[in-house]
Amino acid sequence: MSMDVYIVDFLRTAFSRSRPNEPEKDVFNSIRMDEALAKLIRESINRTGVNPKEIGDVITGCALQADENWLYAGRHPVFLADLPVEVPAMAVDRACASSMTSISIGAMEIMSGNSDIVLAGGMEHMTHVPMSNNPHVAINFKLMTDPHYAHLQMGIGYNMGLTAENLARYAKIPKEEMDQLAYRSHMLAAKSLEEGWFKGEILPLEVEYQGDRIVVDRDQSIRPDTTLEQISKLPPAFMPNGVITAGNSSPLNAGASLVMLMSEKKVKEYGLKPLAKIRSMGWAGVHPALMGMGPVPASQKALQRAGLRPEDIDYWEINEAFAVVVLYAVKQLGLDINRVNIHGGAIAIGHPLGATGARITGTLARILNEKGKNLGVATLCVGSGQGFAIVLERA
Repeated sequence: MSMDVYIVDFLRTAFSRSRPNEPEKDVFNSIRMDEALAKLIRESINRTGVNPKEIGDVITGCALQADENWLYAGRHPVFLADLPVEVPAMAVDRACASSMTSISIGAMEIMSGNSDIVLAGGMEHMTHVPMSNNPHVAINFKLMTDPHYAHLQMGIGYNMGLTAENLARYAKIPKEEMDQLAYRSHMLAAKSLEEGWFKGEILPLEVEYQGDRIVVDRDQSIRPDTTLEQISKLPPAFMPNGVITAGNSSPLNAGASLVMLMSEKKVKEYGLKPLAKIRSMGWAGVHPALMGMGPVPASQKALQRAGLRPEDIDYWEINEAFAVVVLYAVKQLGLDINRVNIHGGAIAIGHPLGATGARITGTLARILNEKGKNLGVATLCVGSGQGFAIVLERA
C-alpha cells in the first residue's frame, strides 16, 4: 500500500552571486553551505514543532561534492544542526536535479513506510567549489578522445553552454526569444521581490561581508533595472557567433534549500497544514549534447504516472538553466508561458545547482496555495543529459 506524502514546510536561503575569481565579492564568501543548510534544518524543526528523534532521514543534494561541499555521507548538516546522532542521512548527486532527487527519495521512503518525516534539500557554493577550473573535479578524457564514445559528443556534453547552443540550433529557437524570456524573468522576480513574495520562503542569514556584519535576505542576481536592450547586446559566452550569452543563462550562485516531507499520519499527529501533496515523479535520460531537452520526457513520465496531461496542469516551474531550455519545453509540451515561472526563474533568482530542485518544488507548492489552484509540475534539465519532474497537488 502506497502512502500519501505531503510537503509541510519549505525554506531556503537567499541565493548569492558567486564569483570564483573574486570570492570577496560573494556575500556568502564567509560561510559554508552545509552550515547554511543546518540553519534551515533548525528553523524548519522550530516552525513545525517536530521531535527531531522522529526524523527518518536527512537527504542533501549537491552537484559538486568536493572540497567543502563534501557532505560526509550527508552527515555534516545533521551534526551542524545539532540533531540527535541517531538521525541518519545521505548525500545525493544528480547534478542540477540533486535536491529534487532528494525529495523523491524521501517521498519513496514515506510511501514505502520506511520513514514518516524526511528533511530533503540541497546546497551548492559555486564560489568556493566552482564548476570550471576546479582541481578537485576531473572529467574522464577517454569519453572525449576514444572514438568508441564519439557518438556521445562529450566535447559538447561536458560544457553546459555548448549544450544550450546545440539545443537552440536543433530546435531553431532564436536569440530574440531567449533574451525576451530572460528579461521577463528579471521583471517578474523584481516585482515579486518588491511585493515581499520571497519573504515567505527565505531565511535571512547574518554573515560577515567585506569587514561588516550584514543580513542577507534577498537574492543577489535579480536585476530590477535591466532592459531588453542591455540583455540583447551581451556577447556570446561559449562560442563565436553563438546565441547563448550571460544574459539568457542562469548565473553562478551559492545557496541552500529545504523541504520537510511527512506522512498523512504524522501531518494529523502534529496538526500541520500541508503546502502540497506529491502526486508523482519522473526522470529521464537524453543525449548529453542536448542536455536541455531533459524536462520534456521527465515531465511526460511524471504526468503519465499521475494519469494527467500537460493541459491539466495549472502552474509550471521549469528551471531556467538557460532560456532555451524553458522555451523548448513550452513548445514541446504546448504550454501557456503565462503559467510558467510566474515569480521569475533561475536567470534572475539564481541556480546554485544542488539547491535548485528543492527551491522550484517549494516555490511551486507556494504558488498553488497563493493562486488557489490544484496541480503543478516542477521540472529541470540535468547536466549529463537527464531531466527530472515532480507533480504536486495542493493539499
